[in-house]
Amino acid sequence: MLVDRMALRTQIEINAPAERVWSLMGNLREWGSFNSFLKVEDVPDTLEPGKPLRVHFQPPGHSKPTLMTPQVVNYVPGTELRWRGKLMGSNLFFVGEHFFTLQPMGPEKTLLLHGEDFKGCLVPLLGSLLADARKGFEEFNQGLKNAVEEGLGAP
Repeated sequence: MLVDRMALRTQIEINAPAERVWSLMGNLREWGSFNSFLKVEDVPDTLEPGKPLRVHFQPPGHSKPTLMTPQVVNYVPGTELRWRGKLMGSNLFFVGEHFFTLQPMGPEKTLLLHGEDFKGCLVPLLGSLLADARKGFEEFNQGLKNAVEEGLGAP
């Protein structure tokens, strides 16, 4: 039996308060300044459930980015951003729910939880792409950590 679900989970500790981490992570227009995996274009002025996004993702080793047009599922400033995208507009083939959650670990340390839940009949066929996506998630996390700790996320 083929499994039609998969979860991808990454995390990183960032040596900065959650407010400073969010000041950069919550500014989607600036993502290209610290990573090459995820870039958002035409960011809406307000993020709220139901708002569409235009997200380019380019896993390491892939020559061209792929454009997805997910919708915001949850947006809690300072804490969480979550979006859901579908392939061919259907829940049947492929659905990915991507999330970023910040958890304070004290006054000067924050845990970034970054992952995605995948479901649909195409999930079993996308194993290598999803393995490359893990590398992209980790690149995003490390880029955010470096940028914030170097002061780019300072308020």
